[in-house]
Amino acid sequence: MIERYLGLIVLIILLVFTGAFDAKSQVDSVNREDTFVLTSVDSVSLADSLPEFASLGKFCSPFRGKVISHFGPRRNRFHAGTDIKLQLGDSVRAAFSGVVTRAKKYYGYGLLVVLKHTDSVETYYSHLSKLLVNVGDTIPVGTVVGLGGRTGRATTTHLHFEFRVNRIAYDSEKLFDFKNQLVLANKVPEPDTVKVNTITADSVPNYDAGLTLKSENSVQEKESEIIHIVKR
Repeated sequence: MIERYLGLIVLIILLVFTGAFDAKSQVDSVNREDTFVLTSVDSVSLADSLPEFASLGKFCSPFRGKVISHFGPRRNRFHAGTDIKLQLGDSVRAAFSGVVTRAKKYYGYGLLVVLKHTDSVETYYSHLSKLLVNVGDTIPVGTVVGLGGRTGRATTTHLHFEFRVNRIAYDSEKLFDFKNQLVLANKVPEPDTVKVNTITADSVPNYDAGLTLKSENSVQEKESEIIHIVKR
């Protein structure tokens, strides 16, 4: 009889601890996926170099992860964004409030969302596995625009993020700390470009990752030149 009671007590203790562990695991999972921080852009002064920057409002890191590939030259091409490591299905969030101007599969970008925040400022979110917004949607900062993936030209699951002003790509790592969700810069840096060639992606079937172009029609005068992609 005593042994039976002892067995029941042990079983109850195990169930209580197991349930508590499972609950904690679920909370940790939710925190990783759904908790995000908004940083005020007003806390930094960018008005001198980009008057519209202050009107962007709050900043949210599109994904709190490790940067695995930086903005800049890569041998015979130029990487016009920042690659952030994530897992398949991770939530990708809007860096600022804005309007969705593109939400579709687009060449080497794979599944791509483009948000327009002001007349000149846009952000790109690419290689997504699923789109969760539609063209024309007006969304607040921190909205999940899609799920992480490796569609398009990508060798691993990651987010390719671009910050563009008047279609010129800027090094977003000089502006934001993605992992700690901070605004870093006190001004928008000069773009790493000598000459800007504007061409349409539709007219160039072969380009690398949708990020930079290699074409007979494009001439790079210097290694640091950026070839920009725009849509007619």
